[in-house]
Amino acid sequence: MISTGINGIDEMLGGGIPKGSRVLYSLEPGVDGQIFMISTLISALSKGLSCLVIIPHTTFDVFKHEAATKRGCTLEIFNKKIAYIDAVDRDRIQKSSRNRKDIQNAWEIRVKKLCTENAVEVVFLYLDLIYEDLGLDGAFAIVDSAKTSKKTTLIVENLNLEGRHLIDAFLTDSKFDLIITLNSSLHSLPRFNYFTLLHASWSKIPSRSVPFITTQGKVVLYIPKIVITGPSQTGKSTFVKNASDIGFSIDRKGTTGDPTTVAMDFGWLNWKDFDITLYGTPGEPRFDSLVPKLLSHAMGAVLMIDATKPQSLERARYHLKLMIEKHLVMIIAANKSDLPDTMSDSEIRKGLKIDKNIPIFFISANRKADVKLVLETLVDFIVQMSP
Repeated sequence: MISTGINGIDEMLGGGIPKGSRVLYSLEPGVDGQIFMISTLISALSKGLSCLVIIPHTTFDVFKHEAATKRGCTLEIFNKKIAYIDAVDRDRIQKSSRNRKDIQNAWEIRVKKLCTENAVEVVFLYLDLIYEDLGLDGAFAIVDSAKTSKKTTLIVENLNLEGRHLIDAFLTDSKFDLIITLNSSLHSLPRFNYFTLLHASWSKIPSRSVPFITTQGKVVLYIPKIVITGPSQTGKSTFVKNASDIGFSIDRKGTTGDPTTVAMDFGWLNWKDFDITLYGTPGEPRFDSLVPKLLSHAMGAVLMIDATKPQSLERARYHLKLMIEKHLVMIIAANKSDLPDTMSDSEIRKGLKIDKNIPIFFISANRKADVKLVLETLVDFIVQMSP
């Protein structure tokens, strides 16, 4: 297997990319996704694999500088394992050729020669200008020429100016074993980039979209905001505390003498290659004006209820209504289910006036395993939703 260089994607793919595969990173205009290609290149080189990099849009020196800037890695240490065809070679090919057919032949000869001489195992090809020069069929003839053995792996990056129908054509023609699209959300806020694991020929995993950011030369799977909301005294602060690597709560004694959150709970955690920010809302009615603002721009929410207090469900319906209005991916966590007189699933659904489409988890917020299960399920729902 060849690692993509991005742990979260490798995990989804069952360990990485099988040797001999054809891979496409398809970039939507405006998305800076070059780090995906560079991460896979550095991963292959680090494993000692011989690589050919085809970069007709720039020179190899500029490419090395971009790799160092974006990924923090100096490609010079891999000089013996890298062959390349760059913008200088493209200019020479075009000047020495009389027509498109000659250009295509020259490209194929050059690619095959370098692959053979360097025993190339992985080819990285930036498709855009070749597509522009030769059309799609001609460009794929170049891709095919790089396949000098069944074990040669092809990694292609393409700036997709034609939209979904081009991706559909690739899927229909089975041109790639793995297709990952890189897009930007259509929502003005929160503004985020996401990749979609659209197709993997060797796996039956569902298509899923995952938000990401790039930081310190790495792709980080990222969910910027999950909100934990619900009535007072349902265990929201405990949930956030037990979920978080770092967190704090702003609270004081309530009218009953118990601590009550007067602003919000914050929590940050890194989990399964995701960076996640948690917000816990105050539950007292006098703070209701804050809740809609905290729910704004969230990617998912957990409604906390006290499973031992049927009388609290009317209050919980207020929070549920706000979540539905925001079209949030949601889960209901019935806390204190380890105590006597816990309501049943049907009693909770009747009290909240919800059907079976919204999952209910019976938990104790004091048990980290319960908290983890709720978040794990919610994150899975989020990444399977189409942004």
